[in-house]
Amino acid sequence: MSLIFSNGFDSRPGRADMAGMDVKKMNRSQKLAMLAGLMVLLVFVAPSVSAFEISGTYTEEGQKWLNEHWGEEITLGELAKIAYTEENYEKIKANVDAKLLEDVWSQPYFWGDRYPPEVVTPGPKIFDENSQPVDDPDGSILAGIMDGSIKSLRSGIVVTADPVSYSGGYIRHGGSGYVYGEVYVGSLRVESQLHGNGDWLSTSYNVKYGYDNDPRITLLTSGARSPVHDTLYQSQTVAQSTNPTASGSTWSPSYYYS
Repeated sequence: MSLIFSNGFDSRPGRADMAGMDVKKMNRSQKLAMLAGLMVLLVFVAPSVSAFEISGTYTEEGQKWLNEHWGEEITLGELAKIAYTEENYEKIKANVDAKLLEDVWSQPYFWGDRYPPEVVTPGPKIFDENSQPVDDPDGSILAGIMDGSIKSLRSGIVVTADPVSYSGGYIRHGGSGYVYGEVYVGSLRVESQLHGNGDWLSTSYNVKYGYDNDPRITLLTSGARSPVHDTLYQSQTVAQSTNPTASGSTWSPSYYYS
């Protein structure tokens, strides 16, 4: 005798297997539905902005304009139009998320200092979330920032200027920026400004955009220029970030090319 139970199990020959297959099909359908739901969720959760990095040197025309208009209020977007090559300008527009780029390029450009201080203390300089310098005579604060043990400084930027040197027939300069925060970094730009006998001669830069899910970013830049005799060279590293919004600058020791 064959029975059909209230739970759907059919004892007739061949029917039990069919019922089991129906259950398997249902489980498979449920799994597919859950997977589809998860994929939709990932679309909203996963970072939508791809990271992009670009470097270069300010054009001669742009460098001249910056010298003539030093200290004026301009945005990073205006700086890009003035001093970047057309190729780099178009690459940035083509590869950086439009909303992120709008946020970054609307920020005011941070010039740094017009002239170096009388006394330069080599080493990294720390700036807090308000872009104010942090005194760190023994280096313990910097060490705490790097290993994440210091919580009192929620975000900020660390700037370093490499010593100017001569090698391979060129005057060489460079520096780095390190930005730290509680959430991902929106952008970081670092430029190395080479000065000679007090004149701002040239600028090399490096910029990163859209580093989602990364609260700590390091960026380096470097440049080279043919030397001129009887010139005292010195460089200034200027670093600027968004999310967190921070800026800072520091000078290298001077180098005399006789």
